[in-house]
Amino acid sequence: MSPRSPSMLENMMEENEVEDIVQEFSPRSSIDTTLSDLSTIAGSLETPLTNLSSARTSLESSLPALIPFDFSKLDYELEQAKLLGEGLWSKVYLAEQKLTKPPSSPSLSRRLFRKPRAPSAPLLFAVKTPARADAKDVFLQEARILSRLQRRSNSRMYIVPFYGLDERCDALVFEAVIGGSLDDLSSRLRQMTEVARHLEVINLFPGIAYDLIAGLEFLHTSGVIHADIKSANVLLDISHHTSQQKPVVRARYIDFSAAFMPAEGDGETNAGGTWDYMAPEQLRIQKELNTPTRASDVWSLGITLLSTMVGGSPYAAACNGNAFMLREAIKSGDPIGFARMDPVPRKRLAACQDFVDCCRLALKKDRENRITSSAWMAWLGDREWIDGDVWSCAGRLWSP
Repeated sequence: MSPRSPSMLENMMEENEVEDIVQEFSPRSSIDTTLSDLSTIAGSLETPLTNLSSARTSLESSLPALIPFDFSKLDYELEQAKLLGEGLWSKVYLAEQKLTKPPSSPSLSRRLFRKPRAPSAPLLFAVKTPARADAKDVFLQEARILSRLQRRSNSRMYIVPFYGLDERCDALVFEAVIGGSLDDLSSRLRQMTEVARHLEVINLFPGIAYDLIAGLEFLHTSGVIHADIKSANVLLDISHHTSQQKPVVRARYIDFSAAFMPAEGDGETNAGGTWDYMAPEQLRIQKELNTPTRASDVWSLGITLLSTMVGGSPYAAACNGNAFMLREAIKSGDPIGFARMDPVPRKRLAACQDFVDCCRLALKKDRENRITSSAWMAWLGDREWIDGDVWSCAGRLWSP
């Protein structure tokens, strides 16, 4: 029996015991339960609250900065976990749910241990552990940002659900998303014929672009700058639905180790970024220019989407691995022009001009002229975007 990951996609929830359990242990559920009695909340404050939004804001501001992982209710098995990947600060493991003894609560016992209606497999967790001794501060900062985001409504649509900081091993615990990264998708697309690849891109790109642009707006309105948006930091959640003929793919952001919240006085000491995805101003000497901003996040997402279309870095053909040439190419502020220097990406871009226009809005050299995430979302709405539909380039077949 293969383990499965609990799905938390919008409009794709299925009523089952696992969802009941996860919802019961969710920090969001405790907030909503408390908010059910607004009069009690309002009476405890100096200024009466007049609406649900202000009540929620006041309540969340009083919550602990970090969401703790409550392993007494739901735990994972790390000893036999599979290593998924590792980076500068961390290692990420795929871990199964650890079976626990039945709790004393009869109602909870019935939910956790009654015979299921259908065969089911353990929940899966993605557990991010420190890879070095000095990673603790980085993990605490990431946990603080994830806790802020997780407490916002609809966070599961934009980030991988965060279960909390496990103080036993300073690990960050997430829902496992079994769909690979956007980088993995690009690798799979490279194995296809050009016609098959083109059809797959026009099928997937609109939804992925919409999810990521909406997700970026979510981050920025939450006061968070990601500072390292790239294909490897986007996970794809693939789910099958009886109402849909094809699998539904949702894109979510991961890896907030470089993220920070300027309004909270955060610095950006970990915000190194990845060269191919950096905005031109980030390679400037001046501190006020090279510090990551909302505008540099927008640029990085533009490069991420462009890379999905062309099949890799837009600078690859022109720079051929030369670091000096790559730096100068980035500073020039014309990634679409560099991508078109290679005949294959040039044909791919010509076949999807609507998608190119979407990326171009984010890829203005001067950051003052770059579109904001909110304006980008509005632009998508003006494109007559309808669920499940694709843009006009869907009818343009690849011409070798």
